[in-house]
Amino acid sequence: MKKPELLLPVGTREMLEAAIQNGADAVYFGVPHWNARGRTEDFSFDDVREMILYARVRGVRTFLAMNVLVFERELQGLPEFLERLIALEPDAFIIQDIGLARLIRAIAPNQEIHASTQMTLASAEAVNLVSQLGFNRAVLARELSLKQIATIRETTPLELEVFIHGALCVSYSGQCLTSENFGGRSANRGQCAQSCRLPYRIFVDGKEYMQAKAPYLFSPHDLCALPIIDELREAGVDSLKVEGRLKSPEYVAAVAKAYRKALDQSSTNTPLSPDDMEPLEVLFSRGLRTGWLKGVDHQQLVDGSFSNHHGEFLGKVLKVDRGGIVVEGDNAAPNSPVCAAPRPGDGILFENPEFEVSVGGRLFGIRTAQGKGGAQNFILDMGRDFNARQIALGMKVYRNDSPALEKELRRTFTDRELAKHVPIDMTLFGRIGEPLKLTVFDGDGHKVQVESETALDAARNATNRIEELARKELAALSATAYRLNSLDAQVDANAFVPGKVLRTLRQKAVAALDAARCLWKPLSPSANSGRELLSAAMHKPAGTPKPKTSISVLVRRPEQIPALEGLDIDNVIMDFDWGVKYDEPLEQIRELGFRAGMATLRIHKPGESHYLKNILRLCPDFALVRNLGALSILKESGIPLAGDYSLNAANCLSYDWLLSQGLQTLHPSWDLNSTQLFDLLGNIDPARLELSLHQYMPAFHSEYCAFARALTTGRRFPECGKICTQHKVEILDHKGERHFLQSDAECRNTLFVGKPQSAFKLLPQLLAANAFHFRIELLDETPEVVRRKVQTYAEAIRGRLPVETAIRLAGVEEKYGLSEGQLFNESVWHDRKKNDAGK
Repeated sequence: MKKPELLLPVGTREMLEAAIQNGADAVYFGVPHWNARGRTEDFSFDDVREMILYARVRGVRTFLAMNVLVFERELQGLPEFLERLIALEPDAFIIQDIGLARLIRAIAPNQEIHASTQMTLASAEAVNLVSQLGFNRAVLARELSLKQIATIRETTPLELEVFIHGALCVSYSGQCLTSENFGGRSANRGQCAQSCRLPYRIFVDGKEYMQAKAPYLFSPHDLCALPIIDELREAGVDSLKVEGRLKSPEYVAAVAKAYRKALDQSSTNTPLSPDDMEPLEVLFSRGLRTGWLKGVDHQQLVDGSFSNHHGEFLGKVLKVDRGGIVVEGDNAAPNSPVCAAPRPGDGILFENPEFEVSVGGRLFGIRTAQGKGGAQNFILDMGRDFNARQIALGMKVYRNDSPALEKELRRTFTDRELAKHVPIDMTLFGRIGEPLKLTVFDGDGHKVQVESETALDAARNATNRIEELARKELAALSATAYRLNSLDAQVDANAFVPGKVLRTLRQKAVAALDAARCLWKPLSPSANSGRELLSAAMHKPAGTPKPKTSISVLVRRPEQIPALEGLDIDNVIMDFDWGVKYDEPLEQIRELGFRAGMATLRIHKPGESHYLKNILRLCPDFALVRNLGALSILKESGIPLAGDYSLNAANCLSYDWLLSQGLQTLHPSWDLNSTQLFDLLGNIDPARLELSLHQYMPAFHSEYCAFARALTTGRRFPECGKICTQHKVEILDHKGERHFLQSDAECRNTLFVGKPQSAFKLLPQLLAANAFHFRIELLDETPEVVRRKVQTYAEAIRGRLPVETAIRLAGVEEKYGLSEGQLFNESVWHDRKKNDAGK
């Protein structure tokens, strides 16, 4: 069975060394000025080149992460930037934006590119569709199970990469607009504000629900696949990826070391030891679980009582007296057979989440004792200055810091004696009267030979110490990437070999071997080829007459449809909840004289094509496509297709490609503000752009069901009892604003922002720019509100109602007010920590 690649994150130069010295096969780090982790160190071009060479000499591959959306104005300036970047010779780029992938392929056709998890690739159909763009690898969505990954492996030739360790996003990557909506910081632009880690309150049918005791309802445990590493190998995964470019070098060292050991161990039945798990939990963890890899379990995924680093769970307080704090050990802790004993100086956290009480301190001393059932108890001495009266029985105890452990890990990448080196074999050949020759082999097929500048002389005094001297001088490699494995010295016994000559040969051989190991395939990047692609994709106005504006209304309840009778609209899109039939509503829409459309789900996973089969069976007048898997399946169906915002089209190159896949119209990504929207409109055919003028913005879109987690004990459907169909749930955020929680036909949750976004103010400019496809999206409105709201928008779009009047009338209808949203956000977020660091 092929051993998968171990891929580690790099946010600083020290993290690069930590990853490589502890067993990484590959590393990934950000591109200068372009980075999906906006708070990591911004490397210069010289930094990137040096890091690539450092890794390549040591046999480690380097991937440049450029996994963000690219806006139109930025795209126009990228060809020259990319030409320069590709010339640095990275092994691959990690890409989210379809337009950027096309641009790289045009500039350097043989450059390897990987489809980021930000592309929300969750099915073989989606993976195979993007393979047409030239992707070599797909980084799969984190929400897939081992079984689903294996299914995708069977039906795609692309390499597959899977996340195995680190923080889990509650929302599908690439589909989270929470930071954008709550803080004006786009996760699709590397500026995630981690809104999922904030506390929220739950309201069920209008009343606060106090029983959940889970204020951190959207904060998942961290991912750890160490216990199932062999199952990932069996599923056919090519690359195992660790999250954490914002973590410490010590964290990277610990994770790399643990997974390297797991991958290299000969027996698949070797159990995990406390030493394997200890650093992973202590350095940073919110509790380690296997995420979605073993299937859906909403109760295990989220604890709900905390969202920050807690570390290794030791147990609960059993007793507090003058002898110390007795902690009853937890032998059944997930992923850990027995907790490793804390050390003096370690950080200890005592917590009672029910009463929001946390107490921390440094461990002064520790003893162990046997508890009930053979459990290992810890007796903690927290020192004289610690107020033990703060500690109550039953409090949870964590070890969340260990200076001694961090010191040990730091040595793995700073101590030359512990550094890992490439083994090399040397042959030293010398005859009196000829140059001394040194040949070096590295075991990877590289061979270099260097020779001295002068011929060997005979020694005045014969000696047998030539091999001893040669070994001493040639083995002095600690400052290089190599170590001497063997030396074959074939030198005349009476030759005089100066130590300086040997040192010079060693230095020349190391330089030559470095160059041989770094030799790269010629890519000949051309910015001009990128410019030609851009020119071909940009729309040239044809001067055709502007058609009549088209108005679509998206409904989420069948009872909303009759309220549209007689209104001046054109299309109705159905996007119903779990279990709602489409047959009768579709015919009802047609009887009202409108074109009937059906929206796909935002996610498509293996075994979930029945919803798409229903679209094919009912054959609506058009389908609203929300994911790449659905696009792949429906593109040849003959049903007219419209693309939604979830396809993340942000520039003319992504628009051009997506439209070429069979879409008639396409909604732009919601990451664009109005300036970026009009930049885009200037370079595409505006007749093929659709824009929602009224929209309840989606924040989280998640495989995780907050309904089931908070209101039931069910792990998954049907254990949850379809609770989502029985209650209306609202979520109150830290700003005091309410938002609507909804489920879809596959039990996935969307948190819709309570204040809908209105683009009414842009209507005159949009019409002037020849845009004429507009949409109004509804949520839970009553039929009476639906009619008034849609009529207001339709009258304004048709030019029969002044925009100012329409804005006032629309605002009256909203329960929590009306927002202008991201479209009118012209600010650019700056990391204050990064700015302050330079002062």
